[in-house]
Amino acid sequence: MSRRLLQIAVSLAALNAILGGILYLTMGLDGLSMTGSTLTLDSSDPSWITIDYLFRAVCGIWLGLGLMYAYMVPSIEKHTAWFRFACLSMFLMGVGRLLSVQSLGAGDNPVFAIVLEFTFPILLVFWQYKVAQKADGRRIEPVCPATIGPG
Repeated sequence: MSRRLLQIAVSLAALNAILGGILYLTMGLDGLSMTGSTLTLDSSDPSWITIDYLFRAVCGIWLGLGLMYAYMVPSIEKHTAWFRFACLSMFLMGVGRLLSVQSLGAGDNPVFAIVLEFTFPILLVFWQYKVAQKADGRRIEPVCPATIGPG
């Protein structure tokens, strides 16, 4: 479990989130056409404003996630808690997509994104755990949220 390969994998995830976040944050729903996605909704439809409003907000979060990943890359073995929260965010993106597919169907959307968002974060958390463990030279016990706090 190489630290350098983990840094490369996380850097690619960060780059994807940063570039996608910037594209969609600045262009809104119109940016989807640059990625090959098609919308049957016309920009003159009154609901376009609401959908674009929410879409750009989520893209701002996606951009922030990419920046968090990029920040953690240089010393990835030292940011275990934040790294797990960032991976949880990616996992929850998959949950959102899955709920959408269950209620509305997949349409033209790539289902592989759901698979990636369910598997990649789990792999990354395990990988980062091993890298951090090796960097510390000792075993790192997983933190159970119930044990955090006074006492």
